Amino acid sequence: MPRRRGVLPFILVAALLGVTPRVARANEKQVCVTASEQAQQLRNAGKLSEAREQLAVCGRNECPKLVQHDCAEWMREVLAILPSVVPGAKDAKGRDLVDVRVSIDGKVVTEALDGKAIGVDPGVHTFRFETEGAEAVEEKVVVRQGEKNRIVAVTFAPPAESREPWGGARPKDEGAGAPPIAAYVTGGAGVLALGAALFVGLGASADARDLRGTCAPNCAQGDVDDIESRYVIAGVVAGLGGAALAAAVVLFLTHDRGAKASASRFVPTVVPIARGVAAGAGFHF
Repeated sequence: MPRRRGVLPFILVAALLGVTPRVARANEKQVCVTASEQAQQLRNAGKLSEAREQLAVCGRNECPKLVQHDCAEWMREVLAILPSVVPGAKDAKGRDLVDVRVSIDGKVVTEALDGKAIGVDPGVHTFRFETEGAEAVEEKVVVRQGEKNRIVAVTFAPPAESREPWGGARPKDEGAGAPPIAAYVTGGAGVLALGAALFVGLGASADARDLRGTCAPNCAQGDVDDIESRYVIAGVVAGLGGAALAAAVVLFLTHDRGAKASASRFVPTVVPIARGVAAGAGFHF
């Protein structure tokens, strides 16, 4: 009896060792069967990427041959209809970008572009591209079943001003407080033109008084024409001066919106008259 009791533990251990592999095989078989069932459900729902993952599980060598065979066949079918896209991005000068974060429907799929295709389920997806120093770009794309290596590329617009990485706060515009030089120059030219018009007009009026006091009404026609010409010139130059002052006001009010001094062109005006020339100034916009 003592010898039999000594043999009994060995018999129990051997029995347990024989049961454990069978339990493991049974659990493995259940995992394979469950994966194949889930793969079929996901495929029917259009979730091809998830179906591919489950088919990779049930297609292993550890699975029963029948399940393994079916999953391998289904895997070929899923891969044939699973769409794929190749994301790309360029800067404002048309150069390819590499350091770009790409998200699909809010899920980051890559932190850098390498030209490789990414599997995507068929349907409508929102692609978001992000890179340093530029506004993020979103693109809504309809991905079709069976569509392979579709290129989804965007072009980042040039930044209006430098920005912190990944959409940080915008620094203050350095030119916001700059004086409106164009407004000052244009206004000064307008004042000079008005001064010249006043000078010509006063001279013409003085000569007209002299004629009235000396020879009127039998003055020489050339002298009369000269005075009338100077009145006309004074009026034209005064009009140019007024226009320049109005333009100066506009430039002063709009200089913070990006008005540039080059927006106006200074055009000198020289008009011959009987006793010399009259100078004026005009501005073209």
